[in-house]
Amino acid sequence: MSQQLFGRKVLLENINSDSIINVDLAKQNRDLIPLLKKARINFNIRDDNFFKKYNQHLNHQGIVIYVKSNSVNDITSLIDYVKDKPQSIILVVDGIQDPQNFGSILRTCEAMQVDGIIYKKDHQVQINDFVSKTSMGAISLLNMVKVVNLSQALDQLKSVGYWVYASVLSNEAVNYQNVKYDAKSIIVVGNEEKGVSALLTKQADFQIKIPMYGKVQSLNVAVATGIILAEIKRQTN
Repeated sequence: MSQQLFGRKVLLENINSDSIINVDLAKQNRDLIPLLKKARINFNIRDDNFFKKYNQHLNHQGIVIYVKSNSVNDITSLIDYVKDKPQSIILVVDGIQDPQNFGSILRTCEAMQVDGIIYKKDHQVQINDFVSKTSMGAISLLNMVKVVNLSQALDQLKSVGYWVYASVLSNEAVNYQNVKYDAKSIIVVGNEEKGVSALLTKQADFQIKIPMYGKVQSLNVAVATGIILAEIKRQTN
């Protein structure tokens, strides 16, 4: 199976990886041919009609990149992948609705070497062209795990040594910088409006929050995720 990515910047960022299977180019992008040949990537030159099937809001720039799908795509294979790791971070996404937020989170996860992203089958934005575009190619490098029940997934990961930290705005939540994160940590982030569900909050070992010093009460979920992941990497590195 393969996934589709779009655009010149994404292609240039990923051209030396081994994840690209094939590339479709519009005629105006012939200048990329020498780079593709050097990287030994197969490509096709397409006419403008070929690209009309894609949503123009994607700003595909006449470039479609086909990349390999990661084989770690279910909770069992993720557990097999991480159970013997001495250090590991997993992100659980609880009901993100905005594809741009989801894509931005995925790009940050790749930069922070997150071992897996777990998200819901329902009531959650799914992997689509907009998410792929916003991730700037990171999605092809991540272990994406879609599950029916996030609570069950947390229980399974706890059984192999993970501790769970929910990012919430409750009175019980403590400053994220005042927490000593375990070598095997799960971060749970929630819906843009409702936040993390009560069930997952109760299931967490710790509730954490980013203190606000201005008049706004919270940060964009993608920004908050990046801040927390960076702190965990700082501590564990």
